[in-house]
Amino acid sequence: MSRENVEIVRRVVDAVNRRDVTTLDSLWSEEGEFNSRLAASEGHVFRGRQGTRDYFAWLDEAFEEFRSEVEEIIDAGENRVVALLRASVRGKASGVALDDQRFAIVFTFQGERIARADSYLSPAEALEAAGLSE
Repeated sequence: MSRENVEIVRRVVDAVNRRDVTTLDSLWSEEGEFNSRLAASEGHVFRGRQGTRDYFAWLDEAFEEFRSEVEEIIDAGENRVVALLRASVRGKASGVALDDQRFAIVFTFQGERIARADSYLSPAEALEAAGLSE
């Protein structure tokens, strides 16, 4: 796993927390795709640069608060890394707050940019999808 890919994943998490579209645009390929398990339940898949803007709109509509932090980044080979994350969230409609919710994202790189990211509600599920075990 390259040090550059680890740094890119850390920058992505930070940019999402800050809702920094400009930074995300610089880190994702133009045709990049983000599959969020949370948003998928509503039929959403986020594609391309507009997908970043659509994701933030969905996130802001669904959550009063959504903040995540990197727990660990794991080499998954073939230009992929798995980010194990913890999130603190508060639903907008319900007001229910959940802290330390574990989830994971498998990032696939194309050169120095992210071509695809798939989120999973459990780290074990992400590791299995990446061909690894917990």
